[in-house]
Order: sequence, then C-alpha cells, then structure tokens
Amino acid sequence: MVQEPWAELGETISAIRSALLSALEEGEGEAVRFTAGPVELEFGVEVRKDAGARAKVFVLPWTVEANGSAGVAQTHRVKLTLQPVDGRGEDLRISGDSDRRPL
Repeated sequence: MVQEPWAELGETISAIRSALLSALEEGEGEAVRFTAGPVELEFGVEVRKDAGARAKVFVLPWTVEANGSAGVAQTHRVKLTLQPVDGRGEDLRISGDSDRRPL
C-alpha cells in the first residue's frame, strides 16, 4: 500500500473528533469547562490539465474529471468550518485540569 503525503477529508475529521473526545474524557467532572467553538480546516489542492485535453481534480476524497484543451495547473484553497456538538446536538463542552498554573 502506497503511503500518500496527504490525508483525505474523512481521515482528517476523524483525527479532530478523536482529539476532541480525548479532551472531553480527560475533563469529565472538572469545575472548569469550555465550549468548543468552530473548527476551521483549510487545505491546498492543485488542479492540472495536461496537453492531452484531459483534466483531473483530486479534492480530498472527491474526484472530478473533465475534458479541455489547455496545459496549465492552478492551486486552490478549500476551507471548511465545523461546529462540534454532542449526541443531543448541543455545543460540545470540554474541560481539563492541571497540577500547575500556566506560565
């Protein structure tokens, strides 16, 4: 299996979900809690058209194919905003504790 230098959207969101769940579990029962605000993700993607009049775009897990007649490449940015919520659809609340004061 080839290891790609990029992650698909589903893998990225799963990693973020896992980190938020870990923070949620670590802070269970703590007096200080936080509401998780929007999570913003931004990705760079490249669109290429070859001289053979074919174009292919790989944007995270989606693929789009088209025909054309140019030989150019353009870089685009894709930005997503996610709002973490719990099983009831309410804002996710995260808390934690520390043995020492922050610097």
